[in-house]
Amino acid sequence: MQIQSLGINNGHKNYPQKSINKNTPSFGRAWQEHLSWGANYVKNTGKTNFKLFSFPDAKAVFVEVADKTVAGLSNMKERIVQVLGTVGFGYTLTNILPKDENSKIYPMENKENGIFEAKGVDATPNDKYRFIVVTKDNGINIVKDPYAKKQEDINGWSSVYLGSYDWKNTAWLNNQDPRRIVRKPNEPLRGLERLVIDEVNIPTLSEQGTFEAAKAHVDKIAEDGIATAIELLPVENTYSMQWGYDGVDKFAVNEKLGGARELKELIDYAHGKGLNVIMDMVPNHMGPDGDYLSQTGPYEKGAGQFGGEFNYEGQNNKYVRDWMANTALWWANEFKVDGLRLDMTKLCGSDYLLKQVVTEVNEHFPNVFIIAEDGRDNKESVTRYEEQIIDHKNSLDFIDTQVNFIADRGWFSTPGNIGFDSEWDFPFMHVLKKAILEPGANLLSTLDGRLKGSQHRVKYVMSHDEIGNEDGTRLMPKVISRHLDLFNKVNGHSDAEKGQRAAHTAQKLTELIVSKEFKNLSNEELYTKEKELGINSFISKDNLIDAFNTAIAKQKLALGTVMTTPGPKMYFQGDEEADFSYFKFFREFSNEKEQRAKSDDLKNSIIAQKGYDTLEEIARKDSIIGKIKPAGLYKNIQKQMKKFSIDLRGLMSSNPVIEKGDIVGTYNDNNHNVHIHHLKLGNEEVLVIKNFGHGFHDKNYEYYGFPQNSNWEEIFTSDAKEYGGSGYTNKGRSEHITNMNQHLSLAPNSFIILKKVD
Repeated sequence: MQIQSLGINNGHKNYPQKSINKNTPSFGRAWQEHLSWGANYVKNTGKTNFKLFSFPDAKAVFVEVADKTVAGLSNMKERIVQVLGTVGFGYTLTNILPKDENSKIYPMENKENGIFEAKGVDATPNDKYRFIVVTKDNGINIVKDPYAKKQEDINGWSSVYLGSYDWKNTAWLNNQDPRRIVRKPNEPLRGLERLVIDEVNIPTLSEQGTFEAAKAHVDKIAEDGIATAIELLPVENTYSMQWGYDGVDKFAVNEKLGGARELKELIDYAHGKGLNVIMDMVPNHMGPDGDYLSQTGPYEKGAGQFGGEFNYEGQNNKYVRDWMANTALWWANEFKVDGLRLDMTKLCGSDYLLKQVVTEVNEHFPNVFIIAEDGRDNKESVTRYEEQIIDHKNSLDFIDTQVNFIADRGWFSTPGNIGFDSEWDFPFMHVLKKAILEPGANLLSTLDGRLKGSQHRVKYVMSHDEIGNEDGTRLMPKVISRHLDLFNKVNGHSDAEKGQRAAHTAQKLTELIVSKEFKNLSNEELYTKEKELGINSFISKDNLIDAFNTAIAKQKLALGTVMTTPGPKMYFQGDEEADFSYFKFFREFSNEKEQRAKSDDLKNSIIAQKGYDTLEEIARKDSIIGKIKPAGLYKNIQKQMKKFSIDLRGLMSSNPVIEKGDIVGTYNDNNHNVHIHHLKLGNEEVLVIKNFGHGFHDKNYEYYGFPQNSNWEEIFTSDAKEYGGSGYTNKGRSEHITNMNQHLSLAPNSFIILKKVD
């Protein structure tokens, strides 16, 4: 007899991913165990069960509950509890009482090993609660729930969660929609080679910055048909709208973005539009604002570069690893995401934690794929998948055993493989970005090697990191800065300051070039504007236009290189249509306004580092997608760029060889900065010829690696006039292109695609 695995008791239908045999013995971390932590409302009884991992040597733990209507609960520390005890030779705690009748305190049963439980508590959905931990030294730690599924204030009480939602797109959830992408495809479902990811940040998709407002962007993506998935930058709970990588409540959705229900509506809406949804989560650190984990239990091993680092391999690590693995399962089960992306996994300090996350997700949600941002130069064991030869329980027991050896004896050990389904291809990105920004750097042989080894990895030109963590500018302003040598045309006290000024000057020049007024500026007016921007030598209008045209061509070349490399790929929001807005790093901490009111030291230190103020209300406003509307000479540039992306994506769909073919040959021509790759799938073959140089080839380019005894025709050129190019093309020739009859035309910073014909 088969029964379905249990779902969270949250009032909505669950769409089970796996069947289990009724007679299978229970094992550690069974599905019920995953669901038991935190506050769990039992609908049938109207009561709530609480479960917390705290210090194994804690003297006692209590849970305090207040009705949802009680005022003044925004700060968790404000309502002082009454501690009762006896004093003799030593202090003995006897009880903890609430401040008044507005809350009740319940003792939690010590289940050993740091686990404390209280069952059948009078608490209903949206009631507030907090935990009171009595340490071995009689200290009183008042903390929020590390498993809080609703956290309206990062320094406030947690809320009892009831996630009732009636999912509409059940065909998608039941694996009946052929547009869904899964980790192990079985028709009609698709594999990861079909992933074209639009990486999005909810706060900058609209003025409102909410999940509800983001639906308009989903509509646009679905209508354009370029992407097959959206990847959400983390929505883990924080104080403000921000990037999301400073999250401190790993299960709770940022309330300022709209909360859990609106996120479910957005995911459901995206599924209805045929888009897969990938959730970005952060297993490597805790944000520095609102972190109470070290007061709750042995969750952290200390402070790191970005905030608290987790205790995955120290003493009492088991339930810390379970906590993070449960985070991944929570997103998969409660929010029905199709994939997970784990932030900077090499900084987790534990490949066993990563192996555990993969093991748990593969077991309970075998269709959900997992992507790592690892950064260890494509270490093969990160993404090497091996079928489990031992069962789920024994695999977890093995991980526990290995980590315990590390914790107890200091042994160094790593798993033979982690088994991520894919990872961000850092080496590919770095060499492609450098090839775009530094032509003539003799990088094509390196690009060649990265191209060949990237088929199962996510290719991209620039993500939020390469934009915002550098200077907040996108690829085109970076190209313009290099092309005009702005570093040597601005003043600064250091190279770092000059680099920042050059980047922001390039951004301002970009905005000027696409403005309505640019066309009619006289040399004197242009000179005045350039001086106001801090440029110390005059740049003519013709040079500015040349730089901008070069930037547009390179934007297409970069995207084209990514899109024509088989396997999963990604672009950052707006890059498919040459969005000119900044994407600045931005955030605001809960006490930041108070600090800034006392002095400008914090603001000045941030500006010195980034070149701009990162305060959310300032930097987010500059980063909202579509903020800059081209006019004048370039009023059509975004329409042209969008058509380029749509047509290229359509070409990929009609020629599967581009999406999932094999790279059967490559060719490097460092003398002319040309790189070529040859794709084959069955009887289909294409050549992608990329000119990374500034030189024109007017029906005179040939190369020695051209396939013998075959006919070819051009099916795409990035330099077409309809895409804002100069119109160089190899179409309309009276004869087919062959190894004996090449004479190809290549525009600077462009690519063409040739297809083999009978």
